[in-house]
Amino acid sequence: MKNIKFESIPIITSKNLRTIRILLPQDYEKSNQSYPVLYMHDGQNLFENETAYANHSWGIDETLKSLNLDQIIVVGIDNSDLRFFEYSPWKSVPEVRKITAIDTGGLGDIYADFLVNQVKPLIDSKYRTIPNYDYTMIAGSSMGAYISTYIAVKYPKVFSIVGVFSLASWFNEPDFLNFLNSSEIDMSQRYFISIGRKESSNENDSNFNQIYLNNSKNLKKLLERKQVRDIFYIETDDVHNELAWQKMFKEFILWVNKKV
Repeated sequence: MKNIKFESIPIITSKNLRTIRILLPQDYEKSNQSYPVLYMHDGQNLFENETAYANHSWGIDETLKSLNLDQIIVVGIDNSDLRFFEYSPWKSVPEVRKITAIDTGGLGDIYADFLVNQVKPLIDSKYRTIPNYDYTMIAGSSMGAYISTYIAVKYPKVFSIVGVFSLASWFNEPDFLNFLNSSEIDMSQRYFISIGRKESSNENDSNFNQIYLNNSKNLKKLLERKQVRDIFYIETDDVHNELAWQKMFKEFILWVNKKV
């Protein structure tokens, strides 16, 4: 049985409270120890098939237990109908309108502040976390990877590990790369970047798979120029969905626990 707790807290982008899902180690109540924390987005998709997109979750609880690496707290922040707004600090490039039908983006700074200055303090105060940099991580997929990278760079003393699954920086790559180029990225941060060769967000554009690949390659090159010392980069034959990220989460958590 999954050991999941729920919190609901306000976010100024919405009149509704935002649901936070907290996956605790199975023996949490029997132990007095404190744990590292991984913060993730699209919380509905992480733990349970019943709430996940297309009824396929990341299966995070099952993966952690199968690897005997469940001594970690995973915090999933639910998305909302403002997902395309909250997961980017900048307005989308005009081409995105062809997919979304409206102009989106621009609330990413508010969401970043919400995660760092509301969600994290709540989790650290109510649960036995190890709150410092070395034991705090952030990860997400697609737009969640986009905002994860932004938050990690904007708050370089908060997150030591960044999981970047199927980065969708095509949403506004010029502003994204300009921000990274102008930032003093912490060289000690560790980046896990995975990307599928069969990803696409537009069936009418045969070049979209290559656009996704280029997004991740461009991030990797920039981090290398910034002399980030630990970058794990992998290309797979996967598509853009939770089943692919479930598979890559296993590789991510093994990499997180490797000796450096």
